[in-house]
Amino acid sequence: MNQFNIAILAVILSLSAAAVAEEPNDGYLTAEQYIEQASPFLHLSCEGAWNNVNEDPDAYIDIVNKLAAIGFINHSFDIAKMEALPAEELEAVRIEYYNEIGRLCKESPSLLLAGVVENALIDTFSSLMAE
Repeated sequence: MNQFNIAILAVILSLSAAAVAEEPNDGYLTAEQYIEQASPFLHLSCEGAWNNVNEDPDAYIDIVNKLAAIGFINHSFDIAKMEALPAEELEAVRIEYYNEIGRLCKESPSLLLAGVVENALIDTFSSLMAE
């Protein structure tokens, strides 16, 4: 399980890939397309997703980002709020977000990964809105 923890902590990727747009013309997928991409992973636990990608950190983060798109859809989060942050602050938010996912999954590997991702996303946006 130690390798599982480094999968989340070691890779910091952009959340902007999980942004959801109403129209596909802007380079993003439709809500339905994001849901379709996430569907194969919705049933996986933290550990199950890790095993599903053969302990590949990049592939694991790809699943996390696909699941995050569902959170953006469910909560109507505005990615522009994050994009407006200075680069250093945005990077700190990303690190905190992925570390929270890693912490929760390390504590309870059997948790549904989709729920962990959604909780971390809600916490991240709650802290942004409080500022």
